[in-house]
Amino acid sequence: RDVLQRLVDGTDLGDEAWRASVLTGEMAPRFIVQRLWFDRPVAAGSAPFVGTAAYGHLDNVSLVHDLEDGAAQWAERCGGSVVELHAYAVPDDVTDDEVLADLRHQLERLHPELTGCEPVHEEVLVEADCPLAGTDEWAARPGVVTPQPKLVLAGDGVRCELPVALMERAATTGFQAANALLRHWGLPGHELWSVPTRARFPRSLRAARAALRLRERGLATVGRDSSGRGR
Repeated sequence: RDVLQRLVDGTDLGDEAWRASVLTGEMAPRFIVQRLWFDRPVAAGSAPFVGTAAYGHLDNVSLVHDLEDGAAQWAERCGGSVVELHAYAVPDDVTDDEVLADLRHQLERLHPELTGCEPVHEEVLVEADCPLAGTDEWAARPGVVTPQPKLVLAGDGVRCELPVALMERAATTGFQAANALLRHWGLPGHELWSVPTRARFPRSLRAARAALRLRERGLATVGRDSSGRGR
């Protein structure tokens, strides 16, 4: 988003509201990705992907050899494993080396079979180019279509009405952006599939919500005595 902001800030593109939707966006703190090649396999039956909480800076672990053909071939050939660790929103007062050391420590908590195993190769990515998913109003974020018919936006920071986020939103808005350009040129686009975005039985949903409200009111009434004071 920072690149988009610099482009928009140097032009008079769009009206004031649209420009504000672009220029007021913030960037998230940096993230760190560490990919490790081990000459030792992980325990049999390990989950290919694990999201974590209360594991220091570690946010998730991916067994890349279970997800990518190239990594799978390497692991099979060498009898090892390829593991990727992610740390998001890293605080500014923590160094990259401190985070990497913690990631390795947390990995060994989850996979003790890798304790003391030195990687045969390592790759580290440190970036701060992700839009911040803050508490700003969703409708105020820029969408795929812009005031300029030949300019469209795509990425994980672009508003999308489908229930997607992160890489999925980047890919989805990419398709939507391509479709918008194709329509402008009078060409057919690509069909996008999604889970339902509306209730299949709206009357049942309204009835369930009404019943919940009545139940909450009833509980509130039970919690007070005849004088209106709480018990």
